[in-house]
Amino acid sequence: MRSIAILVMLSLSSFLASGQGKNTIWCFGDSAGIDFRNRLSPVVFQSGINTKGTAASISDSLGNLLFYSGSPDIRYLNNGVLKAIIYNNRHEQMLNGDSLNCEVWYHEMVIVPSPENPDQYYVFHIGVTGQYGLYFSLVDKTLDSGRGAVISKNNQLRNDIATDCIQAVKHGNGRDWWIIYRSAPPSNNNFYVYSIDANGVQLDHVDSLGPLHSSNGGDLRFNSDGTKFAFSNLNGLLAIYSFDRCTGSITLDQTIHAEFPAGTQPYFLDCCFSPNDSLLYVSCAPYFSSLDTTQIYLYQFPLTATNVYASRTLIWQQTYPMTIGAVRLAPDNKIYVAAQKTGYPYDSTDYYPENMSLSVINQPDQRGGAAACDFQPYSFYLGGKRTYWGLPNNPNYDLGPLAGSPCDTIQTALQETAAPTPALSVYYHSAWESIVVNASKLEGKRARIFVSDISGKILVEESVILLSGYLSKNIALHNRAAGIYFVTVVTEREKLTGKVILQSY
Repeated sequence: MRSIAILVMLSLSSFLASGQGKNTIWCFGDSAGIDFRNRLSPVVFQSGINTKGTAASISDSLGNLLFYSGSPDIRYLNNGVLKAIIYNNRHEQMLNGDSLNCEVWYHEMVIVPSPENPDQYYVFHIGVTGQYGLYFSLVDKTLDSGRGAVISKNNQLRNDIATDCIQAVKHGNGRDWWIIYRSAPPSNNNFYVYSIDANGVQLDHVDSLGPLHSSNGGDLRFNSDGTKFAFSNLNGLLAIYSFDRCTGSITLDQTIHAEFPAGTQPYFLDCCFSPNDSLLYVSCAPYFSSLDTTQIYLYQFPLTATNVYASRTLIWQQTYPMTIGAVRLAPDNKIYVAAQKTGYPYDSTDYYPENMSLSVINQPDQRGGAAACDFQPYSFYLGGKRTYWGLPNNPNYDLGPLAGSPCDTIQTALQETAAPTPALSVYYHSAWESIVVNASKLEGKRARIFVSDISGKILVEESVILLSGYLSKNIALHNRAAGIYFVTVVTEREKLTGKVILQSY
C-alpha cells in the first residue's frame, strides 16, 4: 500500500526576467547535440544538423528544445550558392525552413524571442561571401502541430558584405533586444545597432569608434551582464568595448591588439569571457601561409592586467591538420572548445578522437596555464558524433533587466501598478490518481502546465486557456514511483512551480 505525502512549494519568477533554460540544448557540427539540463552531467544526443561552423538554438524556459539552425542546404551547392536550414525539435527541416540567405561559416545566425508575441522568434542571419547583408526570418512555433514554421523569410535589412560576427543582447528593460552588426571591407569602425521591440526590427543608430576593422571574419562576444563585449577579427584585431543596454551606445575600453598588415597578423578566430568576466579566452592561429607547419593556439588574457596582451598565457597548442574554432561558455559554467581534423564535409571514414570530442576548460575563472584552469583536451565525448569549428552562437537568454536603471520600465511599471501576486496550489487526489492544479491572478491568455521528475524529464505537458486569470486542471499521475515531482505553470508573463512528494510505505 502506498500513502502520499504532499509538500507544496511555490516559487514565482517573472517570465520577462528569467528565460531560464533557453540555452540548455546545443546542436552543432556533424549531428552533434548536448543537453545541459542536468548541469552536473550533460547528456549527448543526435541532432539533424551538419554544419562546419554556424549554429544557433533555443529552448523554452524549462529547457525543452524549440528549434535550431545551421547546415548548408545541399540543393544549392551545384550553382555555388549556400543557403541555411532551420530544424524543428524533431530534428527535421522546419516547414518553410529552407533557403535562408546565409553561408553558415562561423557566427552567421542568432535567434531572438519576439518581445511582442511569445510564440514567435526572429532568426537573424547574415551573408559574408555570397548573398551579402543582414537578413531576418520569423518563426511561429504554434504552426505545424507545434513544430513551428517560418512565416516570413529573408527580409533584408542591409546589403553590404557582413562581418561574420552577428550577436544579440537583451535590452535593459528586460524585454526588448539589441542586435549588433558589423560590415566588412572597406576598412571601417562602424557598429550598426538594431532594436527589436513591439514595433518590430529597426536600425536604432550607428556608432563609429575604435580601431579600424578590415576583415569579413571575426567574433563579437558579450560578457555575463551584457555591459561589455570583445571583438576579434582574422586580421589580428582584439578589443574590448562597453555597451549601454538602455541606449545601445558603444564606447571603446581598450585595444588589446591592433590589426597588422595583411599576411603578417595572427588569426583571432573566436573569443569568450570567463564566468566572472575577469579573463578572456581566445582561439587563434598565425597567418595561413604554410598550412603544413601551422600551429593553432588557445590563449587566456587577464583583462585587469596593465598590459593585457603581454600578460596572456598559452593554454594549448596544436599542429595542423588540427585546427581550432569556437570557444563557448556553457550553462554548466565550463568553456567548451571545438576543433576540426581534415576538411568539410567529413568523409564517412573521418572519425578521430580529436573530432569526436570537445575540449573543456573546467575552471575558467582561474588565471594561469592549463593546470590552473583545468584544461582537458578532447575530454567531452560526443557519443560517436563529430565536431567542426563551430558551437552555437546563442546570446544570454537568462539576462534580466537592469534593475533601478532609467530603462527598467517593466520593473517600474510593475511597481506602479502593484499587480496582484499570482497564486498556485497543487495537491494529489488519491481517488483520481491525479495532481490537481489551481492557480489564480495569472496574467496572459494562455498557459502551459508541465509535470517533471527530479531529473528534469518532462512527463506531462498540457496547454490551457486562462479565464480571467484563473486556471484549474487535473493532471493524471498513474502508477508513478515514489519521489519528487514538480508542477510548473508558464504564461506569457510568469512562471510558477509547485512540488509534490510521493512516498511509499
